[in-house]
Amino acid sequence: MEKRVYIAGCTDYNETNVRNAVRSALTAFGGADAFHVRGKRVLLKVNLLSANNPDRAVTTHPEVVSAIAAEFVSAGADVIIADSPGGPYTVQTLRRVYAACGMDRAATASGAALNYDTSHRRVSFPEGKYAKEFDIITPVLDADMVVSVAKLKTHGLAYYTGAVKNLFGTIPGLEKASYHSRYPNKFRFNGVLVDICQFIKPQISFVDGVIGMEGDGPSGGKPKHVGIIGAALNPYALDMAMCDLVSLPISLVPVLTEAIKQKLAPANVSDIEYLGESPVAFRTQFEPAAGGKGGGLGAFIARNILPGKVRERVSMALASWPVMNAKCIACGKCAEICPRRVISIKDKRAVPDYSGCIRCYCCHEICPVQAIDLVKKPKPGK
Repeated sequence: MEKRVYIAGCTDYNETNVRNAVRSALTAFGGADAFHVRGKRVLLKVNLLSANNPDRAVTTHPEVVSAIAAEFVSAGADVIIADSPGGPYTVQTLRRVYAACGMDRAATASGAALNYDTSHRRVSFPEGKYAKEFDIITPVLDADMVVSVAKLKTHGLAYYTGAVKNLFGTIPGLEKASYHSRYPNKFRFNGVLVDICQFIKPQISFVDGVIGMEGDGPSGGKPKHVGIIGAALNPYALDMAMCDLVSLPISLVPVLTEAIKQKLAPANVSDIEYLGESPVAFRTQFEPAAGGKGGGLGAFIARNILPGKVRERVSMALASWPVMNAKCIACGKCAEICPRRVISIKDKRAVPDYSGCIRCYCCHEICPVQAIDLVKKPKPGK
């Protein structure tokens, strides 16, 4: 099992600092040339959840994307930057998101191209433990090599989102919501994320942790400086190292507990072989999203003492509920993305029917004005 993780210190998004950090990380794994990409199509799967200014730390910073793209372009690759953001997967959406997130600048500066192909194909994956087939966006399927370029963030449903969760964006547009509907149990849903990662098999992964997001991630949290760019050939090892770096318990990250169970990740953080700078110098503590917080003695017992299936049921019972606050502008984006279609717009406000809510937090992720709180309390009334 590949256990090496490179930590590159990077104090800010200054172009020179980022390029030096990215180059040092790639050099540790033989450089871009080691991947034999000359004349090949290399796809950078970035995190473009929604149209946000990079300063908000919702999306992968364009300087990081540009630096990675430039390395592979210099090695002779045809590099394409791609993602399927939240909401409809259309050319119009991609143009808006690329512009807001600075990806157009990243492409111009590095010599990469932006993806505008919004087609997708159904693929079979009989090796999958939870899902045996997927709809995957065409540019990913047509690529000779995929690089996951993630953002270091907390997450309401997945607890943490990084190199592995980033690959959920290879599922086209609103089709992502259907996965939440088919797999309402968060443990099984996160198992599907492992299946997707095993199908995509990124050859190298990066996590932009110069400035990450803590609190109500992946979109409503607070930016927090960490000062690193992480890289690894094994995306699970990279995510494990990043969680440890920001003091997020690995036992609360379903993607990683599943990966450990399948022997895709090291059994313990102590098994990771760190390259580059010592993680000790950058260690910090992230506040988790409300939807994934431990929640006292009951949650401690649930995750440490109870058997697996009982633990899952108790964990789901303790999960937070999405509650709309006064910021709501009745834009309807939450209703559009809700996999169970239980949100409606009434009297200029989004109103959920909690009897059908599966607490996937898609509404919370996509809300453009952070008008949805994740609240730990008894099931709200209609």
